[in-house]
Amino acid sequence: MHRSLNILTHSNSLEPLGGIELSTLQDCLAFAERGHDIDLYFGEEGALRHRYETADISLYGPVNFNFRLRHPVEDLATFLPTARSARRARPDVLWLKRFELILWGQTVARWSGTPIVCHLHHKPNSRLTSALSHGVQHYIAASNFMRDAWTEAGINAEDVTVVYNAIPVSEYPRGGVAERRAARELLGIDPEVPVVLFYGRMIEEKGVGTLLRAWDNLGKTRGDAVLVMVGTVDDERDPALSRRHHNAGLASTRWFPMQSDVIPFLHAADLVAFPTWMQEGFGRVAIEAMLTGRPVIASRVGAVPEILSGPMSRFLVEPHDADELGAKILSLLDWREREPDLESGCVQWVLDRFPYDRHVNDVEDILVRFSR
Repeated sequence: MHRSLNILTHSNSLEPLGGIELSTLQDCLAFAERGHDIDLYFGEEGALRHRYETADISLYGPVNFNFRLRHPVEDLATFLPTARSARRARPDVLWLKRFELILWGQTVARWSGTPIVCHLHHKPNSRLTSALSHGVQHYIAASNFMRDAWTEAGINAEDVTVVYNAIPVSEYPRGGVAERRAARELLGIDPEVPVVLFYGRMIEEKGVGTLLRAWDNLGKTRGDAVLVMVGTVDDERDPALSRRHHNAGLASTRWFPMQSDVIPFLHAADLVAFPTWMQEGFGRVAIEAMLTGRPVIASRVGAVPEILSGPMSRFLVEPHDADELGAKILSLLDWREREPDLESGCVQWVLDRFPYDRHVNDVEDILVRFSR
């Protein structure tokens, strides 16, 4: 049993924009349930506020986290209110969730005399990684891939502990035949057709274009299968994808805006596509989908092969390869008939290798060990 900590942490947004925002929420809820006091500073308001407040997690913001070389004095000045607040609260540890916000974290830590534990979710984005790491007592890497990337950038290997990301089972319930039928009725999707799902950030780096090309290339061979795309398209950032979105027919492709609750879409799906090009620090989509009982076709990039390893590596494809992706999709559209045990196999894979309690225990141990 650990002593209760006062943990200071942060989130760029209270919207569920991506895996970091969601993992921050879920882990904070778990720590609050274990008796830790949490002060969370945020950059913008969002739909997750209620869940934090329900758990009696203190929220402060909106605040600025970013440091611009062209405006150093102005940006450092915006850090001071947070630093003064932290000095009054005297947290036991600052749990920094993004290394790119290290200057904000160092300012707060120095004013309040708080040690920093930094969580590594993305690859290093600065040649000054080693120099900027002053004040960080320890690092938590979301995967072996992340640990190796940061040690190559100059972080001491003994200062990094790998703790795989994980998700609470209660938030990603398994969906069988009954749940599939109910979800499709809710979403207006034919109850009999095979459904392939993509959800997340609608950007090229996530392989959206590759998936759409693969789907087009399949043509009539995909039969009556439907591709469901869940995410908000940025018309200015990607005009080609925007045109595809606005001109999409309803027969073989369905588009939905990004949702705070993706469970109905996961339950409605037979198969999830995760064709990212990015060097993913983990690959949260893969375990979300598998925990609900859906196989995932994913790119062989970053830490994704650490999730889809061993017998699950058959679901990996090369990034950018629309032909391989399409062939893999086609081979799995009827998995429910040919391989009915795959649903339970996917669920058990996540439960065995990425248990949420172990994740929370390991992160908690590190926060306690390096707190003041």
